Amino acid sequence: MRRTEWWAFQVGCAYIGTVVGAGFASGQEVFQFFARYGNWAYLTILLSFILFAGMGYRLMQLGAVWGVRSYHELNERLFGPGLTALLDALILTMLFGVTVAMIAGSGALFKERLGGSFQTGALVTMGIAFLTVLWGIRGILRANTLIVPAMCVFVLYAAWHAWHTHGWQTAWHNGQALGGSGFATVVSAMLYAAFNIGLSAGVLLPLGADVRDLRTLRFGALFGALGLAGMLAAVTFTLHTYFPRALGYDLPMAYVAEHLGALLRWGFVFVLWAEVYSTLVGDLYALTAQLGASSPLRHAVITAVVLVLAYLVSQVGFSAVVQYAYTAFGWISAGLILLLLWPREKLPRG
Repeated sequence: MRRTEWWAFQVGCAYIGTVVGAGFASGQEVFQFFARYGNWAYLTILLSFILFAGMGYRLMQLGAVWGVRSYHELNERLFGPGLTALLDALILTMLFGVTVAMIAGSGALFKERLGGSFQTGALVTMGIAFLTVLWGIRGILRANTLIVPAMCVFVLYAAWHAWHTHGWQTAWHNGQALGGSGFATVVSAMLYAAFNIGLSAGVLLPLGADVRDLRTLRFGALFGALGLAGMLAAVTFTLHTYFPRALGYDLPMAYVAEHLGALLRWGFVFVLWAEVYSTLVGDLYALTAQLGASSPLRHAVITAVVLVLAYLVSQVGFSAVVQYAYTAFGWISAGLILLLLWPREKLPRG
């Protein structure tokens, strides 16, 4: 693999790893935004692919052309100091909320799937994330280059196993039984893409500033969007195959994993934790950049303080954070993306 292709692959992996998290791997997030609308979901996953590819590349392009490395710098460049303060506050709230959710998710995973304690799971994950973020954007690239392929393999294998065992007709008929409105599905898919693109900007902007080569970034965005859309379709198909039994579980994909053998059950636990970790690292990096971590010592102190505060809030539990925060964040992110599409300063081309 040539250097450009390798960098594009790493960029795509970082994009995927930042978007997916505990909600995705568990199947709950995919069901709420896509699968519950039945077979309409497959068309709206195509819409989300277009949004992920186009807006993901646009954010990395801004990082490359303007050299901006954080939400704050981008907001200041586009909107001036007045609106920047409001946007910064909204973005920091979203990033902190997802950081809390990922820490709570890691604790819940250790408690429910491994028989350990919530606190142990949260603290171990926080420690590993802290060390990764101190390495900077290169550390995020290296981590996701390993994690993302493992996630893709598990999700695709689960979908293949469902197809091989039950046939595509089962998934299709169950999807028809779910019904769903085409309009509602489109809105849901747009909210999902907006929410995740908005949160990914904290990693995509510095990625663009570091890589700078627009061709590499374009292919990286395309690869990331393809990977995300493929995984969304695979999880949707798997959930439709095992509908409605899987939905009796808080982690529907955990029910699916029970049918894949002992080794795959443990593989699911690793994949779920890896997705929590990759999203936590991406959001944590974006948070510290937004808060002005200008020196290594300041970076370490801010990262540690954010982790401690998020850990304290995470005690309310994973499901509570996701239930009340994610939809609201989706609408906020949609507004931020509209502002990005119609900025005061003309965007660069390329």
